[in-house]
Amino acid sequence: MRPNTIRPDGAGFRRPTRRVLVAVGAAAALTLTGCGSRLDHAELESTNNAFKRVVDQQSLAAGPAAAGAAGAAGTTGATAAGAGGGATAGPGGGTGAGAALSAGAAPGAAAGSGAGTTGAIRVGPSAGGGAGGGANSAAAAGATAAGKSAAAGTPAAPGAPAAPVPGSGGPKSEILFGSFGAESGVLGAVSGPAPPALRAWSAWINAKGGINGHPVRVILGDDNADPARTLAIVRQMVEQDHVIAFMNDYSFTLSAATKYLEEKQIPDIGSIGGDVAGDHSSMVFHPLVGPDKGQAWGFLLTVAAQTDKKKLGILYCREANTCAVQMNSFKKLLPWNGLEEVYEAQVSLAQPDYTAEMLQAQRAGAEVILVLVDSASAARIAQSAHRQNYNPIFSGTYNLNQDLIFAGAKDLDGLLLTSRTPPWDSSPRMQMYRDAMDRYQPKAYRGDLGGGVFVVGKLIEEKIGPFIGEPPTTAQILQGLYALHDETLGGLLPGVGFIHGEHFTTNQCVVPVKLTGGKFVAHDSAESFVCAPGWKPAA
Repeated sequence: MRPNTIRPDGAGFRRPTRRVLVAVGAAAALTLTGCGSRLDHAELESTNNAFKRVVDQQSLAAGPAAAGAAGAAGTTGATAAGAGGGATAGPGGGTGAGAALSAGAAPGAAAGSGAGTTGAIRVGPSAGGGAGGGANSAAAAGATAAGKSAAAGTPAAPGAPAAPVPGSGGPKSEILFGSFGAESGVLGAVSGPAPPALRAWSAWINAKGGINGHPVRVILGDDNADPARTLAIVRQMVEQDHVIAFMNDYSFTLSAATKYLEEKQIPDIGSIGGDVAGDHSSMVFHPLVGPDKGQAWGFLLTVAAQTDKKKLGILYCREANTCAVQMNSFKKLLPWNGLEEVYEAQVSLAQPDYTAEMLQAQRAGAEVILVLVDSASAARIAQSAHRQNYNPIFSGTYNLNQDLIFAGAKDLDGLLLTSRTPPWDSSPRMQMYRDAMDRYQPKAYRGDLGGGVFVVGKLIEEKIGPFIGEPPTTAQILQGLYALHDETLGGLLPGVGFIHGEHFTTNQCVVPVKLTGGKFVAHDSAESFVCAPGWKPAA
């Protein structure tokens, strides 16, 4: 079976040229950061809200806000980016005031590749995909406070769907989202670009006037990849902070909270895909490529679309269970399109050298090395191979698709990677992400995991926002999610929708990219999505 390709210009499915490989790389980017504190569930519950640092809400018209009160001495730090703006966080964790953002017009669609089509399905970009209008001032705040967040409203249990309510009258109450994941420890290095992107998006969307006239606040909680901590954070945000939905989790332990989300009927919209459980929960609505079967196909499609090499060697990390899980997910699809595994080894992210593994892979005849490691380890693996005059193609998944990989560009030039969106660093469609990061998080790490936040945010703003009335409720959010059908968001998605039940078939498509001359370059000029054999856009 051959993969499908979806072009953003609406030309439909086409067969990509037959090239090969399997991409992996899941414990991916950023240098390792120091571990945060680890608490059990009871300890977390006993801290009440002391572990959260919340940004005070400011009026959209108030302009820049003063820095706030002293934070509580909590054992874990959760931050909130709110209607008052976004704190600027650099790689070292420092914060500063955000400034005004000029929201530019939406970039135009990229030119088509000129390739033939199969005629199976024609997929066109959705209308109205603009990035926003004129310049607005976003108030910036770095306030911290102990105690409960003064969130407006409580999550409503989904009932009979209500019709979209257009905005009218005076100031509207805020929309309060939660987000959670590993921002510290070893896996905090992997999720690196996601938290600062959430902070930048919150400031950026409020500078545009919010969502359907509502100011927006996003509370972030660091679970340090601890399942008990994940559940405690989620419960607190729902029961005490009264979030009406979660946005773009960056968790590797999402499975600890999915049953609770289903019981409470609180949706989690978007994810970095760090836990395959997200594909199998009725309350996880992930519009980008799914973390289970979708990502497994993504590994193979990325290689097959960009090289004709067939023999694969796999190196995966031992520090995180997700490395082994992801490796096994795509191995189940082999052999496919001539791709076969000839070598496999589990390695440590702390290894200073990988010469032994590279010599073994070379003897096994591996032509493509798939790495499920962080960016620094990927560079050391390539260096170890090159010292032995061994020059295989290297490949990884979208976690390596970030700016930290540029440090090893000399040895990793030609690296094949999956991308969940058009290239975050060069595509006109992703200009909104680059502009917002330049303005609100200029020192923070950037990558696919950050760009994905803005695609999710755009989906919420343009497609879910019209359903949000006064006051905002969870039921309105769910109604908007279930109303999505064959949504392309102007070429940012391959055509998605959500059914009632598990969502593992929502998106099984990626944009294969290659690291070339310090940039991520799409496999074709149209920045087409390449999809799993047999996958079709949601009806």
